Amino acid sequence: MTELPLVSSRPAPAALSVPSKAFTYRFFLSACFLVLMLFSLTFRHSGVGIFILGLMNFIFCADVFARAAGKDLLSGRLSLAVLVTVCAGAGFLYSALNTFLTVKLFGPVPDLYLYTVMLITFALWAARRLAREKEKARVFVKKLDDFLPKSGRLCVGRQFRKVFANELKKGDLIFVKTGERLPADGIIKQGKTSIDEQLITGNMLPTSKTAGSRVYAGTLNKSDAVYIEVTEVLASSALMSVVDAIKKGEIHRSGFKSALDGFAAWLLPVLLLAAGGAYAYMLYKHGTAQWFHYLGMFLFVLALCCPAALVFTAVFPSFFARSGARARKIKIQNMYALDEIVHADTVFFDKTGTLTYGELRVSGVYPAPKVQEKLLLETVASAEQLVDGPFADAVNRCAKERKIKPKRVLCFDVLPGLGVQATCGGDKILAGRTQWLEEQGIKTSAKIATAAEAVICVAKNGKFLGYLTLSDELRPGAKETVAFLKSKGKDVILVSGDNEASVAAVAREAGIEKMNFNVLPKTKAEIVANLRALGKRVVMVGDGFNDIIALLRADGGIVFASGRNVYNNWVDVIVKRRDLYPVSYLFTINKKLRRVVGLNVFLAVLLNGALAAWLVWRMPEAAGWHLAVGGSLAVVLLVFLNSMRMLNVK
Repeated sequence: MTELPLVSSRPAPAALSVPSKAFTYRFFLSACFLVLMLFSLTFRHSGVGIFILGLMNFIFCADVFARAAGKDLLSGRLSLAVLVTVCAGAGFLYSALNTFLTVKLFGPVPDLYLYTVMLITFALWAARRLAREKEKARVFVKKLDDFLPKSGRLCVGRQFRKVFANELKKGDLIFVKTGERLPADGIIKQGKTSIDEQLITGNMLPTSKTAGSRVYAGTLNKSDAVYIEVTEVLASSALMSVVDAIKKGEIHRSGFKSALDGFAAWLLPVLLLAAGGAYAYMLYKHGTAQWFHYLGMFLFVLALCCPAALVFTAVFPSFFARSGARARKIKIQNMYALDEIVHADTVFFDKTGTLTYGELRVSGVYPAPKVQEKLLLETVASAEQLVDGPFADAVNRCAKERKIKPKRVLCFDVLPGLGVQATCGGDKILAGRTQWLEEQGIKTSAKIATAAEAVICVAKNGKFLGYLTLSDELRPGAKETVAFLKSKGKDVILVSGDNEASVAAVAREAGIEKMNFNVLPKTKAEIVANLRALGKRVVMVGDGFNDIIALLRADGGIVFASGRNVYNNWVDVIVKRRDLYPVSYLFTINKKLRRVVGLNVFLAVLLNGALAAWLVWRMPEAAGWHLAVGGSLAVVLLVFLNSMRMLNVK
């Protein structure tokens, strides 16, 4: 299939292509200039000296904005870099002309040096933060090599030769022992075992494999040694398709968007119109003879009406929203993905570990007639107490919860794909599949055929004692979350590597009508990519290694933290809770976040404009630099206080 482009066709603002280190160095240097200038103004040092500090700040710190602004203007884009360059340049020019001209320009403040340096310093801090977020959007997976098999045993005649996994070729016969990972995709030629395929399919239950069964590289051989014929080498295996997607995934799912660039795109024309209108009014009122003198009005309004608080209007709310969500065990790593999640057309859910807990639990205990429930549980717990696997874990957990103490087992044997036979005292216990017990001449219950869940049948000394049903429970809030998403017009689809019966049972219980089963990681990604190619916005909700490519291809990704997590900083949202309610909570956060940010922008622009108007209205009374700077910092404080509302989102 044709690869779906992962980046926006429109180039990102030029400042976002600058490394965050470049902004970091300039930010600290600009902060030093800010302190020096504050010191100079406080002790009324030479105006030329203050001019030199402002000039050095503009040359050595604001240069990155000037270069980015030039590139953005050439590409027809208005961005934060353009806004800062124009407004800071206007403030510096206004101040410089007042420093060296014998007749001052029209304006209530002698100079805006300190305000200009403060604006540049704040903008550098915001740009540094944005650049770091963009860099963090690159894919990073811890210990990726741990998932790759290193070697395999190549059969040469009647001998085995250990070779590197990438040296195997199609048609080679390999020998895989118990506890080893398969070095290549293939087909079992001889032997019988159970394979843990959770890495590829997400299925937490080991799958029984016999001669002719297909197996995958990277999966774990659980039960017995087998001979496998290689059908796909490691480089083209299902596992490597996931690894390759990660290594090539340094481009993000979608173009990185900055709210500050969006605000700047409309604010700059507004400021130019306001400054131009004020200048035109002065010329109309006093005539054009002193046009140069009244140019100060244009420069002053353009500089001061650009609020220094603007860079915090989205940063502060995002910070407090993250903090509030973190208190609820939700880690929001990409605030810009919230819009994608809220406005998505389709939401894909993985099954095991996402809609469900990802661990089997005993859901029902059904003793045979005249058999006590306690005896049934005691017998199966005795047989399974030393066995390693999800069935045994579920049985042992159930026995512990019900305070049933298993008897000492003398010996036991695990039969791959069938069950466990154990000797306990003088009793012989069988616990496993229905067909296996019936093959041993033990008649089971007819009700088992109607069970939609996994079943463990139990017999002791040839007598059927009953059976247990095991299921992977839905997370709390699963049904409510699915219903909520449907009420928002979302198309909800369950996609899983599990078998049809298992997926259908969970989909039916959760209220999902559409589903895909037996889906490998690459196929999950193709489904997501195909929908995006049709113009749909897609969100993927998963939890494991087999969801990685789909999460990369989706517009937004939500994961539930588990032992299968292999991602770190590229996932949009990580949920560290056992319920599914956080999915709907993200909608609430986004709604309030938009309101708070919008109010912040409104307050910043309105109050800075009011500050500039008040200073002009006070003329000809002279105003000091502290009024311009202090008033702007008061607006920053107001934006900060308003943003704190995001700490408590209900």
